[in-house]
Amino acid sequence: MGFVSGVITGVAVSAAAVACYMSRSGERYRDQYRVERRLGDIGDQLEARTRDIQASVNAQLSEMRVKGDASTATLDPATAMAAEAAAETEASSAAVDDAPTRRTRKAEKDAAAE
Repeated sequence: MGFVSGVITGVAVSAAAVACYMSRSGERYRDQYRVERRLGDIGDQLEARTRDIQASVNAQLSEMRVKGDASTATLDPATAMAAEAAAETEASSAAVDDAPTRRTRKAEKDAAAE
């Protein structure tokens, strides 16, 4: 009977050792799985926030486009012609202001050459 009780005790101790080893080796796997699950949750949250931001940016862009279209629609031809005339007047006055300077410099160079 001693042999049979020894075999049974050995099997029981082996089973306990295997259970202990499996629980410890599985702990690392479970921790890794938990980390991966957490990373997955963070990725899902990040994706949701990105969608929200993209939606708000798109809404702001469309709002700005509507405002831009409204401002160009209110510009009448008379105002546009007046703005063009003012720009031409500025350009011609700048050219007239430059002309005497060029002539004076040229006269100075000619005088120095003689």
